Amino acid sequence: MRERLGSGPRIVRALFAAILALGVPIAIALPTDLNGKVYASGAVVLIAAAAAILAAALVRRQGPAADPSDAGRWSLELLRRLEWRRFEELCTAYYEALGFTTTQARSGTDGGADIGLVAGGADKPSSVLQCKGWSVHTVGIKPVRELRAAMAVAGVPQGVLLACGTFTSEAKEFSRGENIELIDGGELLRKIGALAPEHGQALLKLATAGDFSTPTCPACGIKMTARTSSTEGRKFWGCLNYPRCKRTFFGASNAPA
Repeated sequence: MRERLGSGPRIVRALFAAILALGVPIAIALPTDLNGKVYASGAVVLIAAAAAILAAALVRRQGPAADPSDAGRWSLELLRRLEWRRFEELCTAYYEALGFTTTQARSGTDGGADIGLVAGGADKPSSVLQCKGWSVHTVGIKPVRELRAAMAVAGVPQGVLLACGTFTSEAKEFSRGENIELIDGGELLRKIGALAPEHGQALLKLATAGDFSTPTCPACGIKMTARTSSTEGRKFWGCLNYPRCKRTFFGASNAPA
């Protein structure tokens, strides 16, 4: 951020110096008398100053460089900023855009849901969908095993695990023998991009509405707040209902600033 903000002044200074470096020697060389040299040099300085002012105005008008996590377009940076509940809602909405009906049952201590995917015309789910949002960069084998257990409980033959990050080789190897599809952040963006434009824009609007980065408390269903550990000084997310609710998020990619 500091580098972006400083790029404008550097351009202005460079332009001013370039005009002076090129113009002053020429201005001094052309006139034959001293007064002419002084006036010509002064004119070059005024021209350089005017050009620098114009350049500064243009830089301010253009504004800072685009932020790669800009909420106005899809990107991996944006996907990884979505809090776990919003990421789950996005994934659910994606499958609904494909024509599935979805059912949800909350499971686990992290508040994640077992989302049933019901194909058109069916009366029960054929797949179980689980989501791992910004609190996980690389997903290992444990969540894949947990999804396999949820499939057994639900009595469905297929599973889908969506993550904004990537999967370990161990997780990929296990999924191949268990009829589980792993979709990482890059693949999810490609799938969203393959939808009709109006569906892709609707999903973007859903994902970025309101406060989409502050995590939701899994127990209370409300937005959490930034706190600092009194013993270690670490930043973390805590529930607003503390001490009645002691749910926290430590070490997440969206850790408080």
